[in-house]
Amino acid sequence: MGKTGFDEVKILVGLDVSRPIHKVKKPRRLASKTIGIPAIFIAGLMSYWLATDVFALLDPFLYAGPSKVLPAFVRYFDKLAEGLWSSMKLLVPAYALALGLGVTLGVLIGLIKPLRDNLSPYINALSAVPVTLLTPFAIHTFATFSAASLFIIFLGAFWPILGTTVAGVVTIDKRYLENAATLEISGPEKMFRIILPAAAPTILAGCSIALKFSFILLTVSEMFGATSGMGFFVQYYSDFARFDLVLVGFIFMALVLVVIMYLFDLFKNRVLAWTLNS
Repeated sequence: MGKTGFDEVKILVGLDVSRPIHKVKKPRRLASKTIGIPAIFIAGLMSYWLATDVFALLDPFLYAGPSKVLPAFVRYFDKLAEGLWSSMKLLVPAYALALGLGVTLGVLIGLIKPLRDNLSPYINALSAVPVTLLTPFAIHTFATFSAASLFIIFLGAFWPILGTTVAGVVTIDKRYLENAATLEISGPEKMFRIILPAAAPTILAGCSIALKFSFILLTVSEMFGATSGMGFFVQYYSDFARFDLVLVGFIFMALVLVVIMYLFDLFKNRVLAWTLNS
């Protein structure tokens, strides 16, 4: 096989997916494509302002208008930032552990058919149990509320990552593996140059879902036994019927999630630069 033919096979099995033969330059029209983001935000904000501060269509006790929420947001920003740091100390290690274990076990289960056939029923059964229902068990099992919160967040992220990793590995085109065998590619090189790149779109889709779900479980777990955090902020002021500050907490959490998902999408688009819709 000549050099040209060998390069074609390498591209076929995914070895040089990061270096396409011809790179077609597309005109950048990002501004026109994302103009709907600020337009929707302004329309939503104006609608809420009209329904609260102007016409009082909503109960002012529950739905504070922008005239109250925005000053409160500025006034309590330091406390919100402190809560963010506390929340990240739970979210980051729990999600990182779920990512590492989920991808590792998912690849093994996906590649080894007997293992997959025997474990799939248990994975399906356990992943169907709502994680929030395990909260009382976690509180009584672990020594601290922090450990219980880490466990809840970890479990919520672990099942989506594990399931999508298994699915991504199982659905790899057999031609990739056959061509790798022809080229005598095996071991770590096969894993990191063929299997993981081919399964990456599915795995990263599951990681995105798991990240959002982890954020939800983070706020839930902080509502019991926590003394700081974004979820604690919302729960604390909800107990005192300060619904203007509850809305402030909601807005802050939404902004944090938007930033986190934006950074994750940047990473995903870089990893999947060879795909059609990247």
